[in-house]
Amino acid sequence: MKRIGIILFAAMLLMSCGDKNEAVEEEVVKLDDFKDRLSYVLGSMNAKSIVGNDDPNVMRLDMTLVAKGFESNLNDNMPSECEETLKKLFGPYFQDFDSTYAEAGAECLGRLTGYAFYRDMKNLGGLEQIDLKMAVTGFKHGLLKKDTLVADAEKQQMLENFIKDLNEKSGKKMMEGAKKMEGAQVFENGIVMLTIKEGKGGSPVSTDDVKVEYILTSANGDTIQSSYEMKKQPGAPQDPVALKLNGGVIPAWTYALPKMKKGGKYRMYVPWELAYGEQMGRESLCFVIELLDFAKEGTFVKEQPQAAPQQGMPQGM
Repeated sequence: MKRIGIILFAAMLLMSCGDKNEAVEEEVVKLDDFKDRLSYVLGSMNAKSIVGNDDPNVMRLDMTLVAKGFESNLNDNMPSECEETLKKLFGPYFQDFDSTYAEAGAECLGRLTGYAFYRDMKNLGGLEQIDLKMAVTGFKHGLLKKDTLVADAEKQQMLENFIKDLNEKSGKKMMEGAKKMEGAQVFENGIVMLTIKEGKGGSPVSTDDVKVEYILTSANGDTIQSSYEMKKQPGAPQDPVALKLNGGVIPAWTYALPKMKKGGKYRMYVPWELAYGEQMGRESLCFVIELLDFAKEGTFVKEQPQAAPQQGMPQGM
């Protein structure tokens, strides 16, 4: 889940790219049905991930080569060699530009974007709903900032509805599968919980603070966040994650943690209504939770004092 996470010319660029870009600009495209419109929008939105910030180094690239790379790598083949090429082109901090690698880098940028687009559509179960050729057309138009066949407001609405639809379908599949697992506890609100390791201690109440370790995955099994992995970052805190069950977590945690025992490890499947709801596109989630400790509210999570208003500034601003 989380997820993901989806997402999708200046005169100088048109001059640097020559007639090829002009040909894309003048291309006559008809969007005959919803599938065409959706595919075009998804392609154009992916182009925004490249040209949306107007990075001066990126804008020096030949966008026809970026589009060529995108079209050539709409498949499962991860172009791992392209990562090294882009490092040579832009430098390790993406702040340089070595023109020696401009052509190879432009195509590689497109290939990596094409791979990521295809992989995400496949994982979300959306490949059958789109026309890849029309997605390529939308991508080309997006690179040139000429993707005007669909209004911006409609693009946003189509993208939101598409993601919600895919999330609901994948979430329903996950929840139905979880209910059939051996040892599954199915609660009246739809949460499904499995015990990985039985705890020996007591259980918190819904107003307690807790200390946990956890792994969060999407309905498709992709890891979104892991407290174990976060500890591996340089300078990261090594203590367990402290949370307040009363208003500091999603509804599923407030409901399910009191059904766990200290020292136990559990897998919890959460329907989207009890996760982040509409805010995260109706995405159902799966958590692996290790309950390490619990105590009364305010023991582990201290209330942060509100900053005093600055002199001359009205309170409440």
